[in-house]
This record gives sequence, structure tokens and C-alpha cells, in this order.
Amino acid sequence: MTEVLDLDDARRTYTPKADRDEVRRNYEYDMERFIAHSSTSDLNPDPVALEAVLASVSHALEKGLAVEETRAAFGAGKIPLTLAAVRELEARGHSGVVTEGARDCIRQYVQHHTEHGFELPASLDAELRAFLSEAEPGGTSGGSVTLTRTQINAAVDFDYDRFIQSRYSVRHFTGAPVEAADVERAVERALKTPRVCNRETRRVHVAYGTELRNHLLTYHHGNRGFGHKLGAVLVITSDLRGFDMIGERNQPFTDGGLFAMSLAYAFHAAGLGACMMNWSEDTDHDQLLRNEFDIPENEVIVTFLGVGHLPEQFEVAASPRPQVGEILQELRVRPKS
Repeated sequence: MTEVLDLDDARRTYTPKADRDEVRRNYEYDMERFIAHSSTSDLNPDPVALEAVLASVSHALEKGLAVEETRAAFGAGKIPLTLAAVRELEARGHSGVVTEGARDCIRQYVQHHTEHGFELPASLDAELRAFLSEAEPGGTSGGSVTLTRTQINAAVDFDYDRFIQSRYSVRHFTGAPVEAADVERAVERALKTPRVCNRETRRVHVAYGTELRNHLLTYHHGNRGFGHKLGAVLVITSDLRGFDMIGERNQPFTDGGLFAMSLAYAFHAAGLGACMMNWSEDTDHDQLLRNEFDIPENEVIVTFLGVGHLPEQFEVAASPRPQVGEILQELRVRPKS
């Protein structure tokens, strides 16, 4: 007679369980990293942290430029911090895309007021014009850009359903290496992924060579049977220096997760196979990886992503999908007792 399976026991065996002390230890590991490198508890003096503040505060002005109805001196309260952050970063030799974008945003802000006949307070107008006189316009586009419905319709004139329905997590590869140019192109495309307040916290660490790639995968659980044939392995992380309040404690994983999915689609569009390889590890295993590879302490690991060349024919896991009604629910106000 076949022994009756104890389902509860089987479930406990299938995935490791942790008591409350172990759960607390792991959360504290994440918490201490977040506190140490974000500006949630105290200001992180790193210029990257100030750059994130600048991206956030200037984005408030960008949103004002992008709404249909504006008013005179909108977002004026954000301007002093914007100007001060730009000047400080430039003085510290940390000018770049964000500072140039902020300057362009201020330039558009002044032009917007002129074009709409909005008057700025004299002192603010003088301050902004003095700020703009400090540097020539850069090549970075900040502020807002104009699009047309015709442009959007032309850009989406393809079979999107066919595209997304043909994307699967692939575990069959030829073993041929993936070129750095292919990874760079995918990352470039994924940069369009939404991010909180336009702050750039997404990072990618990539292993190309067979020896390095296989060594990296010894620290990952779940690549057995296909990992050795990958053409490259990406470790996607989020930089904690870009976050500055407690409400953002989970945002690194949100931004990093969105970015990872965009990367998967970018590789799919390039005719390459990709497989999300989760990093669902405890404190000890996370630290083992960090002890072996130079992943900065200010970054949290979001996921691994394996990519490789496709064979002519291959199998994929045909995971069943739920009905839309199981996922999509209309929001309702909770009845008051």
C-alpha cells in the first residue's frame, strides 16, 4: 500500500522555515544596510546621494512643466534646493547628466513663464537668470518634451500580444558567449523603465567569461541543468544612496524589479533568451556572495538574470496563467461599521 503523504510535512520540507528570531535577524540585516547607506536616518554625505535629491526635487519642476494647466511660479518652493544642489555638485566635480538636466529644467521653467505671460517675483526671476548665466546649455534634455499622438501610434504599430506571448523564461542555450555590446544595448533600452522621482539607482554587474560566470553561479540556487550554457549572467542591484525616507524602504526592490523585467524584454527583442534567477537568499548567503565579489555594500541585490543564445528548437515551462478576473479587481471603499 502506498504511504499517504503528510501534506503539511511535505510543505515544510519543500522550503526551509525560520523561527521568529531568524526572521528578525534577516530583516535587521536589510534594515541596517538601508539605514547605513540611505539618507533615511541621517544625511549620506556622498555626492551620489545629493545627486538623487537633485533628481527628485527637479523632477517636481519637470512634472509642473508636463501638466496641462500651470500657474505662475509653480514649484517655486523647490527652486532654492535645486539651485543649491546643482552648485554644490558642480563645485565638488560631480556634474553630469543630473546637474545638466536640472539646469535645462530651470531654463525651460523660465521660458515657460515667458511664453505663457506668467510673471515671476522679481527676486526669483533675477536669481534664476543669474543661475542660467553660469553655464552654457548642455546636451542633456531636462524639463519636458513634446510628443504627438501620431508619434505614439506609429511607435506602437506592431503586434504586442504576439511579442509578449512569445517571451518565456528560457533554459535551453547554445553555450555561445553573449557579446558585451548586446548587454549594453539591452541596458540602454531598459533605462526607459519608470523609476521613483527619476532617481537613478539601478545597477547591473555582469559576468561574461565562462570561468567567472560559472564561479558566480555556484552561489546561486536554481540554475542546475542550464547555467553552464548561459552566455552571460547579470546581477541586478539597487543603490541605497538614492533613497531618503522610511516610506521608500521597499522601493529599491520595486525599481530594480521593474528594471529587470525591462531587461528581459530587451533581450527578447534582440532574439536572445533570458531567465530570471531569483536571489531569495538569507543573510548568511547574501554575505557569502558579497565576500567573494565586489558588489558595493550600498547596493541591495534584487535578482540574477541569465541570458544566452537560442538553439533552433527548445522546450519552455508552460506555466498556466490565471483568468484576468482573478487578478483584476475594482477598488471599493471599505464599509464603515
